[in-house]
Amino acid sequence: MAGDARLRCQALAGRVMTAGEAVAFIAPGSHVGMSGFTGSGHPKAVPAALVSRVNDAAARGERFAVSVWTGSSTAPELDGALAAVDGIDLRMPYQSDPVTRAKINAGQLDYVDVHLSHVAQMASEGLFGHLDVALVEVAGITADGALVPSSSVGNNSAWIDLADRVILEVNSWQPAELEGMHDIYYGTGLPPHRTPIGILAPPDRIGGPYLRCPPEKIVAVVPTHEPDYGTPFKPPDGDAQLIAGHVVDFLAHEVRRGRLPAALLPLQSGVGNITNAVLAGLGGGAFPPLTAYTEVVQDGMLALLRSGAMTMASATGFSLSEDGLADLHDGIAGYRRQIILRQQEISNHPEVIRRL
Repeated sequence: MAGDARLRCQALAGRVMTAGEAVAFIAPGSHVGMSGFTGSGHPKAVPAALVSRVNDAAARGERFAVSVWTGSSTAPELDGALAAVDGIDLRMPYQSDPVTRAKINAGQLDYVDVHLSHVAQMASEGLFGHLDVALVEVAGITADGALVPSSSVGNNSAWIDLADRVILEVNSWQPAELEGMHDIYYGTGLPPHRTPIGILAPPDRIGGPYLRCPPEKIVAVVPTHEPDYGTPFKPPDGDAQLIAGHVVDFLAHEVRRGRLPAALLPLQSGVGNITNAVLAGLGGGAFPPLTAYTEVVQDGMLALLRSGAMTMASATGFSLSEDGLADLHDGIAGYRRQIILRQQEISNHPEVIRRL
């Protein structure tokens, strides 16, 4: 799936356009569901074009702002750039951008903080209003119109289902080998019709590898070749390594007391220098091969997978440094057999997490 083969659906060839042309489908006041989770899989080109459109409107004395719904935090070129020009009137469900945070705290930007596993259901119930546009990055489009998800899944399936119009950024920077890594589950319903999620272990697959979208909803296909955001991490310092040592000692103690199995339970890790230090400590051979059922895969988890200390990781996206991004690309042939990316409604689901 290289080069022109990223767009294999001939029925959509006539909808290929530039970001500047595609942004015309986003009107002032629109609710826009965007892809992206902790710097991975967010749209890169259309948000920049949207910033230009906001600036043009301001030069005419007009206000142009939209509601931005995502999976989680995105990147400075999306959250920060739009917030800086006052192009966001509401942001949800999570963000970590300093420019956006300052606007929220100053009362200049509305913010809804929601448990990440609840967002898709709440949006489907109409609690945030009607979704006008889905702006989603994908790694490719198959001949029959199925969408190859990018480096995060987040709420993308919900945004595509709910939106009137869908704009796709097809990013050829993303590894073609992402195809097949995902497990997209369409079995969730709304109460009282929700059924149990049949995941019993991190490697379990309950869906399929593609996002689906009626072709008539797709109004624009924008080819891009832009990298994900490399999250800046510092090497673990002495304090982080000391904390990591205590965590590893605690887990070993729990194994000795019989409260945890020898291989531990599936890990759920956060993001940051301390987490990377803890993951490095877990790779020291004290435990048999590990698994993870978590939110994001970061540098330390890639190292565990590469070394064999971890056999499988289930997540909704990546949160990687520049070095981690390079590692993922270089080792994608192996990682695609060790990592499953799911919707955040599944990766962050409290019932599944507590049961595993």
